[in-house]
Amino acid sequence: MSMLSIARAPSAFIWIPRALGLVLLAAAGLKLYGFGVDPVARTGVFSAAAFQFVVIAFEIILGVWLISGKQQAGSWLVALMTFIAFAGISFYQGWIGQASCGCLGSKVSVNPWWMFAIDVTAIAALLVARPDLRPLWEHRGRIARTVGIGLGIYLLVLGAVAGFVHYRYGSVDAALAGMRHERLSVNPPLIDMGQGVPGETRDATVELANRTDQPIRLIGGTADCSCTVIGDLPVTIPPGEARSITITMRLPNAAGSFNRKAELQIDDEGFKRVAFRLTGQISKASQ
Repeated sequence: MSMLSIARAPSAFIWIPRALGLVLLAAAGLKLYGFGVDPVARTGVFSAAAFQFVVIAFEIILGVWLISGKQQAGSWLVALMTFIAFAGISFYQGWIGQASCGCLGSKVSVNPWWMFAIDVTAIAALLVARPDLRPLWEHRGRIARTVGIGLGIYLLVLGAVAGFVHYRYGSVDAALAGMRHERLSVNPPLIDMGQGVPGETRDATVELANRTDQPIRLIGGTADCSCTVIGDLPVTIPPGEARSITITMRLPNAAGSFNRKAELQIDDEGFKRVAFRLTGQISKASQ
């Protein structure tokens, strides 16, 4: 039996798309879990809450479609274009030195280059398990109408949800804060310090939003390592307003990825702490 016939065996048509469908559903589930229990890890426009919400809805729809096995030619083509887009985003994030892609929510940190390799593997698997593509051309009119209707329904649902969120909460961030019962939101909760050398000093800015009807006072900051310094304190944030502070960090000495927890001490009906994280990549020092 030739390699081509092995690659195009019926089992490949069945299991590879369904396995990728499960991967998409798992990724969507991890993002949703991160929304509910921890602030979403926003390290760029591709990890912003609004963008992630759109991606979650799309991953769920495509994942269910792939698992169902319906209209294999159409689902295969959409999946191929999706993973090509994902690979492009992962490559860009790795190219600019972003430490985590945010692809799996705030609880799972994945290097963009690893995610790029996974996306390329998915593309290769889809090319191996490609179905008979003749129906795409023979029934192109009906398929185009079906895709148009599906896209219209998808956009209509997204628009309705977005309209409700903005009417009820004012923004996606405020809605997520309400889900988590946050009194003070830290944006971004995951600060990407980028790629640097050991001992290098980096600055970043975070915004603190008061979600209550009373002022909250920031009185200090702590971290799990002595190299992190939090300035611009103390500061009082009026009800419903936001203030920005500067984070100054001396990068760790060990080469590789780092992910450090830091905390703000606040006076909000008693002394409390609000946590956020600092992440980045340390390259080897030049000789």
